[in-house]
Amino acid sequence: MEKSRWEKAQGYEKQWWDHRKAGMNLEFYEDYAKDLQQQLSGVMEIKKDTYILEIGSGAAGILTFLKSDHRYAVDPLENFYADVPEFSAYRDPAVNYFTAKGEQLQFDKEFFDLIIMDNVLDHCEDPLQVVKEMIRVLKPNGTIFFRQNVYHWWGKFIRQLMEMVEIDKGHPHTFTFSTLQDLVTSNHLSILSIRRSGYYQRWKRELFARTKNDLIKALLLVNRDKVMFLLKKTS
Repeated sequence: MEKSRWEKAQGYEKQWWDHRKAGMNLEFYEDYAKDLQQQLSGVMEIKKDTYILEIGSGAAGILTFLKSDHRYAVDPLENFYADVPEFSAYRDPAVNYFTAKGEQLQFDKEFFDLIIMDNVLDHCEDPLQVVKEMIRVLKPNGTIFFRQNVYHWWGKFIRQLMEMVEIDKGHPHTFTFSTLQDLVTSNHLSILSIRRSGYYQRWKRELFARTKNDLIKALLLVNRDKVMFLLKKTS
């Protein structure tokens, strides 16, 4: 039986991490954790009794560097990450890691105070189902830290053409800012704040980058904007 598009994407993701495991510097997770806590300032405080879930935690996860006694991480490739010594040595053993998809979370209803999902939704099989599952397991008035790369309409059009021949194997889905915003606001989530890095800054970096792929993206104007949403469950 032919593999599904999502299975192909997971195979590519595993291969990507496997090729880089020896020289991969995972300190970016600590930087991401610091940034998350800055964004949460005035919204919520992470305490020892804060229940945290990270969807798509990857090699270690942002929650590795958050101070809570109740940290849970899910990733479809968790069995692979756990078997890589370079990754497991970096992890906090107090984190509860599970092999699972965001579409099928094994947690009870209204279990978490905070959910983290950082550049994961475009890797998923069913983005809408992931959002519904987040809402199900989030406590009333719980918070979601959601960061995702988005594209303008031209970038999405070019990526859709690329998807026809699966050039970008790791990303089955492409979002614009408006489609992403509609996805969260139409599913009982209110937006507390938005931060965007901007298409132009990314275009400049890729235009003067030394890699051929980055230059091609710049010339085709297929540049992404990294968007951060802080979301609150409204019902």
